[in-house]
Amino acid sequence: METKAKAEFEVEDFERQVIVRSAHVPVLVDLWAAWCGPCRFLGPIVEKLAREADARWELVKVDTEANPDIAQRLGVRGIPDLRLYIDGKEAARMSGALPEPELKRWIEGHLPTEGKKQLARVKGLLDAGRKEEAEAILVAVLEQEPDLDEARMQLARLLVWEEGARTVELLQHHLHLEGAEALNDLARAMQQDELPEGAAKTPVAEGLKALREGDLEHALTALIGSITVDRSYADELARRTCVALFQVLGPEHALSVSFRRRFSMALY
Repeated sequence: METKAKAEFEVEDFERQVIVRSAHVPVLVDLWAAWCGPCRFLGPIVEKLAREADARWELVKVDTEANPDIAQRLGVRGIPDLRLYIDGKEAARMSGALPEPELKRWIEGHLPTEGKKQLARVKGLLDAGRKEEAEAILVAVLEQEPDLDEARMQLARLLVWEEGARTVELLQHHLHLEGAEALNDLARAMQQDELPEGAAKTPVAEGLKALREGDLEHALTALIGSITVDRSYADELARRTCVALFQVLGPEHALSVSFRRRFSMALY
């Protein structure tokens, strides 16, 4: 199988077949060797997927024994090694062998789509302060590509401050995504209208109100203050909200830096 496939996909000119060609269509490079057992398992799977790709991507196989210069140039340390090239640059890599369904998902997940192209446009709009236009594009992208997680998370980050209910709905079945749980917790906290009675009710209510109004510094001050009054209030609502807010803002944000120590001191 490897011998036949080698004639079909064999590298002849890496620069032309991979670097130049990938400006027009994604190129998957399969670095392998005849002595490598996992390569013999993976090779036929990659070749099958390439034949079924309908020209959405192309395959180039590189026998590392016959082409040590290419292997050295790419810094290959182990095989099988897959590299996906898009627009002349390496866009993704994977080492080891995967079953066909998982390999297909890996390839499909890294192929360019119209939705992914639109995400670059969204960034420019957000940098220019054109939030409503960015939101409209993200909504349209998700209608066409509901599995584009990056678009879903970007939209959730936009909505969380003003449309908590939509944020919760958007993330309902996607809490496994990195950062989704924090956004969900923050959105739910901002929707909290009725609070139980207790010593910490007033500062918690004050903190949530400030959060909804976008006064994050006041929100953190009130919520952290409530923790010193009664940490357990409303199932530790203040603590959970602070944690979610720090995660959404990120560790380098000025408010995370200035309030994190105060938060820790209130807890302990």
